[in-house]
Amino acid sequence: MSMDRKLYPTDWEQIAIAIKEAVDWKCEKCGKQYRRNGESWAEFFSEWDMQSSEFAEAIDHPQRFTLTVAQLDHVQSNCGGTHPEGNRSNLKALCKPCHLRYDVGQMATKKRLKKERHGQLTLEVTNGSS
Repeated sequence: MSMDRKLYPTDWEQIAIAIKEAVDWKCEKCGKQYRRNGESWAEFFSEWDMQSSEFAEAIDHPQRFTLTVAQLDHVQSNCGGTHPEGNRSNLKALCKPCHLRYDVGQMATKKRLKKERHGQLTLEVTNGSS
């Protein structure tokens, strides 16, 4: 989901970095290692097996190797401003693929509600027997 920064605490960047640091820049779902804040791509790749398919994917699609912080309840204002890791129970460091998988149900709900607000009604599907 796209991020509307106005909905987040003013210290969101510090909260997000603290969450990522707390888990050593690894996705809390799949366990993959991600590039640290300020780490160059050369430094990040120096520990990789250059023959691996993951290395080739990272070269071709570096944006896939970004660690994000997910709001588990999908309420941006429930991030707990004023730092030490914000509201840690509501936040999780997830890579982009894991974050998208986590958010997929919420995204479908938001899309349906938006359509309903614009006049498209949801139809109930029945078995067909009357």
